[in-house]
Amino acid sequence: MPAAGWKKMSEEEIRLARAWYNDDKEVPSEIAERLGRDKSVITRLLVKKVVRQKQGPPTLLTDAQVDFMVKRLDELVRKANCKYHVTADMLKRSTRLKVTVRTMQTALRKRNIYFRKLREKPCLTEQDIADRYAFAKKYRSRAKAWWNKTIHAFIDGKHFKVYLNKTQRERAAQHATFGAYRAPGKGLCGGYVKPKKSLNFNTGAKSALVLGGVGGGRMLLWHTVSDGRWSGQAAANMYAGPLRRALNKKYPGKRKCFVLEDNDPTGFRSAKGIKAKADSKIEPFAIPKRSPDLSVMDYAIWSQVNRRLRKQEASWKKGKKETRCQYVARLRRTAMRLPTEFIVKSIGDMVRRCKRLHEAKGGYFEEGGKRGC
Repeated sequence: MPAAGWKKMSEEEIRLARAWYNDDKEVPSEIAERLGRDKSVITRLLVKKVVRQKQGPPTLLTDAQVDFMVKRLDELVRKANCKYHVTADMLKRSTRLKVTVRTMQTALRKRNIYFRKLREKPCLTEQDIADRYAFAKKYRSRAKAWWNKTIHAFIDGKHFKVYLNKTQRERAAQHATFGAYRAPGKGLCGGYVKPKKSLNFNTGAKSALVLGGVGGGRMLLWHTVSDGRWSGQAAANMYAGPLRRALNKKYPGKRKCFVLEDNDPTGFRSAKGIKAKADSKIEPFAIPKRSPDLSVMDYAIWSQVNRRLRKQEASWKKGKKETRCQYVARLRRTAMRLPTEFIVKSIGDMVRRCKRLHEAKGGYFEEGGKRGC
C-alpha cells in the first residue's frame, strides 16, 4: 500500500523521466531522486515498462454496452411515437443489462442524454417530406448571393398582439424569458413562474395583422391590414398595392419579380391572390407545405422585431402608456430599421438550411447553429 500522501505520477513527471532516461542516459536511482520518487516506481516505468493499471472501481458498463443502450433507447422512443413516456425502467427491461437503473442513467448523462421536453414542429406527411427533400436537392448548392439577388422578396403575414400599458408589457417580456437557475422543488413564487402563452389573454386592444417582406438587404414591405381579416381580397390588395410599389421602387425596370411565400390557401394561394400576382408581374417562389423553417420571416425576422420591441420597453417608465395607433407605428419603425447586415445574413442562412434539410432527407433538422441540444 502506498505511503500516506502518495500521489500518482503526473503526465509531466512521466515525460521528464523518459527524457532523462532515453536522452540523458541517467539511471533510475538518479531520476527517482530528482523526482522525489521511490526507485522501484521508476524501474517499473522505464526498465520493466509495466503497463499502468487503471485506478478506481471497475466500469460497470462497457462502451459497447452503452452504444447498444443508446441505440435501443432511440428505437423505443421512435416506436412510442410521442404517445407515452419511455422510462429508464422500460429501457432496462428491453436491454436486459445486469445493472441498476441509476447506473444506466449515469451512463446516458455522460453522453449528454437527459430526459428532455419533446420538440414541437408542424406534423409532416410523407408527401411533405418528399417535397421538402426535392426542394433541398434542387437548391442546396445555391450560394448566399443567389438567395439575396435572385429572390426579390420574402413575404409572410403575422398577427402582433398590441401591448399598451405596464402590465401588458410585463406579460410580453415574461413570455420571452426562458428560465432561471433554481433548486429542485423551488419555483412556485414570484420570479419563477410565468404566464402560460397558450392561454388567451385580452390586452384590451385589437391585434395588428401585418404582411411583411424583406429583400435586397432591407425591409421592403410592412403593410398592416386595416380590418385585421386575412382573405383572398386582402392578399390581392397587398400584391397590387404595397408590394408592387415596393418592388418597383427597389427594382425599377424589372419586368418580373420572384417572391418567396408559403402555401397559405386563404390568401397567397387564393384565386384572387393568384390573379393579382399575374397582373402585377409577380412570380411566386413557393416553399413546401408546413415548412416555416424555410421562411426567412418565420425563422428570423418576426422574432427579431419582437426582441427589439421588448428591449425598447425595458427602459421605459412604469407609468408610460401608448395608444393602439402609437404602438402600430412603433412596430413599423422598429421593423423598417432592421440593419441590412442582419437581413442579408438571415436570407443567406437558406444555404445552411437547405443543406441540413438535404442531410435529413426532407425531415426535421436542427435549425440552430449546433447540431444537437
